[in-house]
Amino acid sequence: MRATMSQLRRDLRCPPGKALHWKDHVKTYSRRQHVAQTLAQLSGVQIIYVVVEKAAIPAQAGMRQNHAVFYNFAAGITMERMLLSARDWPGGPRDVVVRFGHVRGFDHRTTRSYFNIKRQTGPGWLPWQRLHGDVKFEDQAKWDGLQAADQYAGMLSAAIRPDQFGGFEAAHLLAIRHQLRRINGVSWSYGFKYLGNDVTMTGMPWWPTGGL
Repeated sequence: MRATMSQLRRDLRCPPGKALHWKDHVKTYSRRQHVAQTLAQLSGVQIIYVVVEKAAIPAQAGMRQNHAVFYNFAAGITMERMLLSARDWPGGPRDVVVRFGHVRGFDHRTTRSYFNIKRQTGPGWLPWQRLHGDVKFEDQAKWDGLQAADQYAGMLSAAIRPDQFGGFEAAHLLAIRHQLRRINGVSWSYGFKYLGNDVTMTGMPWWPTGGL
């Protein structure tokens, strides 16, 4: 991972000390293709996407109006997926060190508090014992893993957000689909957790017949 991200920063001429950002440095198709093809070669990687369809959130729901509630909810689902992935890792359970990218202006103490509540009151089958140390919220520039996560998020965004002509750029996401976390070959709800109306996603013109 470190060598791969270092090479990508050089290839894309990312200034030293700066984080590689999809929206800033990977704007063209050729650059996106290069990033996707490069990351697709990584082994021992499991990608977990958590997607929340805002339009499907009930109007009266707190997270419809409160960004902090929405963020913490999505982060909580992501945490659950990571813990389960660590428990079910090929070759045996692993401990997981969790770092989220710091969101400027956001009070991440609320996220830590939310995680603590989930840990104390959530279902017993969630393997919180797999979490090693405290959850961190850090500058993306300091960690190759956070920068890689930004690239994977960019690939998803390009695939599900229509361009000005209504088209979708799904080739990059499809190039790394083999890295999605799967159980019995299925990524849906495991490496691709979708909260919303399923048809919104499965009805995409590029959606594979057999699922992502």
